[in-house]
Amino acid sequence: MEQNSSKSAFISYPFYIFISLLIGVIAIVGIRDLWNSSSPTYTALFSFFILLHIGLFWSNTRQDENSRWWFFYYPAQVVLIVAMVSLPFENEINLTLLGSSTLCLIGESLGLWGNTRRALYLGVFLFSFMVVMLYFAVGRDRLLIAVSNMLVNSGFIVLLMVMFNQQLIERQKAEELAESLESANAKLAASAAKIESLTLQNERQRMARELHDTLAQGVAGLVLQLEAVKAHLNTNRTERASAIVEQSLVRARSTLADSRAAIDDLRATSTNLSDAIREKIERFKQATGISCETRISVNENQLSAETTNHALNILSESLTNIVRHAQATQVKVVFMIQNQNLQLEVRDNGKGFDVNQKTSGHYGLIGMHERARLTGGMLSVESDANGTCVQFVVGRS
Repeated sequence: MEQNSSKSAFISYPFYIFISLLIGVIAIVGIRDLWNSSSPTYTALFSFFILLHIGLFWSNTRQDENSRWWFFYYPAQVVLIVAMVSLPFENEINLTLLGSSTLCLIGESLGLWGNTRRALYLGVFLFSFMVVMLYFAVGRDRLLIAVSNMLVNSGFIVLLMVMFNQQLIERQKAEELAESLESANAKLAASAAKIESLTLQNERQRMARELHDTLAQGVAGLVLQLEAVKAHLNTNRTERASAIVEQSLVRARSTLADSRAAIDDLRATSTNLSDAIREKIERFKQATGISCETRISVNENQLSAETTNHALNILSESLTNIVRHAQATQVKVVFMIQNQNLQLEVRDNGKGFDVNQKTSGHYGLIGMHERARLTGGMLSVESDANGTCVQFVVGRS
């Protein structure tokens, strides 16, 4: 319906005004001819037929192209044309009216339905009707000449409608393109808003992980070292206390640097991955005094820096959890990379915990699982009374 409405709006004013003027001029000549022949009854009847004929043209612009209106409209127009051209004109006005009205109907069908089967069938029917009427009006001898004159004199109407229809098609394409662009812009705006929301959410989660892995772990380590200093001072072991204070200062500076790097979305880790792993384990051993067996192997590392950074943070969080909760005396760390495969295992002999218990306020395990998801790896945590084992695997393992 919308397509037909746009067609009517585009075609009706230029074309139907033209039809009204063309048939109106022929009607004036016909009315004068009938009046001069002293036929007032035929004059009034012809005037009524002309008004009805033009009125039907205009009423057709209000109909839906999918309605059944045209089943009535075209037969009614044909009957009116037959009735008008059958009136007793003295001149050949009836032939001019026959050709003009019929070709106007053909042009109208082209304008309403374009190059479709419906327009083709209507065109063939109307043209055949015109030829038959000409045959009865002029006879077989003059039929070819009459048809040729009709096509030459009135064929521009069809050409005019073809031009209008082509312009209409281009306009409809432009409107459809504009609607598509508007729809695409709306979808783009919605996608941009969604991306912005997801980006903000991901950034919040990232900052929560980074702050937990830097500030929370760093401060937790400092607390443990300060408690150790307090214990040594109470037993007058000032040298050991002084050494731990120096280690605490180093750790505080490192925590501050890591916090600044997290805010800038950078990492203050060593460029050598093996050295970075050993540095974390060494700091853990110095701060806790817990024995730590290590197995480190980094060969032909093809993993991204983001993946190895996530693995390092999972290692740090695992060691921090051992210090804070496990009460372990032995720890084993395995960190192996081969091409695009990574395996990290942190095992302790502590008291263990219930891995299914959800405790509010502790985000370490949540952060480790998020890091595993971001890298496409697998994280598993197993714990019982004999200790805890954290495994992080990327690739085929």
